[in-house]
Amino acid sequence: MLFRGLVYYGRMKRTIALCRLLLLLLLSAALPSLAEKVSTISAPTGYIDDYAQVFSADGKSNMETLARELHDETKAQVFVVTVNTTEGEPVETFANELFAKWKIGEKKTDRGVLMLFAIKDRKRWIEIGYGLEGILNDAKVGDIGRTMVPALQAANYDEAAQTGLRQITQTIATDAGVTLDALSTPAQEESAPAPVTGPPPSSESLSPFRWLFLVPFLIPILLFIFIFSTIVRAARRRALLGGSSGYSGGSSFGSSDSGSSDFGSSSDSGSDFGGGDGGSSGGGGAGGDW
Repeated sequence: MLFRGLVYYGRMKRTIALCRLLLLLLLSAALPSLAEKVSTISAPTGYIDDYAQVFSADGKSNMETLARELHDETKAQVFVVTVNTTEGEPVETFANELFAKWKIGEKKTDRGVLMLFAIKDRKRWIEIGYGLEGILNDAKVGDIGRTMVPALQAANYDEAAQTGLRQITQTIATDAGVTLDALSTPAQEESAPAPVTGPPPSSESLSPFRWLFLVPFLIPILLFIFIFSTIVRAARRRALLGGSSGYSGGSSFGSSDSGSSDFGSSSDSGSDFGGGDGGSSGGGGAGGDW
């Protein structure tokens, strides 16, 4: 009887260890990563690519309209990108690599700009293509970036991005001798900002409904916990009673959607969007934190 009890106790320990391992694998597969990597970021679907999902629909639409008009009138491209975190990679390096991957600006003129915001890192960077360094030098870009800081600190990302975008597009339009109709539209700051719950570092971009995407992942986790507790109770009962070993672990866990975000939701990004046109950057620009 004692020998059987020791055998069942050993099996129970192995079962618990296996269940813990399965739980870790399930969590890692179910919960989406907050980090984006340049190597895994897909081609842009518009000039405004909000991977961190912090822009309102109206704010994103207004910025998309302005960036498209700028390209139509001046052949310059300005992209606005948000990510959750660069995972320790310097924000300027991330921006330079993304600029090169997307080839922002036209090939012969290199008139491109990338505005990058790493929300959880609280870092920002504006990367300038070769062809615009004359009118958007590092000092001027640094000044533009600093005007965005108050809105960023208040977690008003629509206002922050539009503040920088409007200054950059105005500079390019003035140099090209054109007038942009979208610049006559009142800035997003006149509309109500997106609701913010809690302090900016932890919950600056979250609304109650954004947690709904976790529901499909919580169901298998809760099911796993129920199965795990049932197995443990059954194993302990067999160990105490010294009964025969009839347990066979036949649970299978099918992972649902991996939680990868759909970054193709831009109200103004039509199917004709071609992304960058072969432009390049030498690392010029400026940035900082907030």
